[in-house]
Amino acid sequence: MGKHGKSGTPLKINPRRSRGNSECMEELNAFFTCMAKSIDVEDKCVAERRALTNCATAAARKGKTANTINYHLQRISRMLRR
Repeated sequence: MGKHGKSGTPLKINPRRSRGNSECMEELNAFFTCMAKSIDVEDKCVAERRALTNCATAAARKGKTANTINYHLQRISRMLRR
C-alpha cells in the first residue's frame, strides 16, 4: 500500500525524470561515430562537429522550461507553514 497523508488518501509521488538533455543525441552520435571511424583525426569530422555545435548553441538559447504547477504549489505550501 502507498503512504497515507493526514486525510487517509494515498499520496501521489511523481517519478523522477531524467535530467539528461537528449536534444542533440543524433548529432553527438554522428560525431562520435565519425571520430571512431577516422581514429581521432578531427579534420575529417568538421561537418559533424559544426552540426553538434549548432545544436548545442540552439539548445542553450532556448533556455529553461517554465516552472510546473507542482513547483508553485510547493512554494506556496512553504510560505503557509511559516
